[in-house]
Amino acid sequence: RYLKHAKVPLNEYNFSNNKIANVQSQLEKLIMKNFYLFKSAKEAYRGYIQAYASHSLKNVFVVDQLDLTLVAKSFGFQVAPAVNLTVNSSKRSNKSNSKGDKFRQNKKQKFMRT
Repeated sequence: RYLKHAKVPLNEYNFSNNKIANVQSQLEKLIMKNFYLFKSAKEAYRGYIQAYASHSLKNVFVVDQLDLTLVAKSFGFQVAPAVNLTVNSSKRSNKSNSKGDKFRQNKKQKFMRT
């Protein structure tokens, strides 16, 4: 709907289901067997979610509506991995060193588990 509003030309293609190869299970097995692929996929997954959450168009990229299980599957995971995300809620100067400020700084890290 946003692309149509911006008058971006779109081409839509339809494929029959019997012509599309199901490679999801093969991808998941490969990711689970290879440590370096797993590590790379996990970093890519974390980066994708972090970029999605920090995008400026919050009305389009609503992170609370993102299905993390489906996103994880697109990166080759059977189950969404736990990732450590740094989410900055506001840009403030850190002039004060009170215990409250340190607590708020520690709270900026968000741990996602699905």
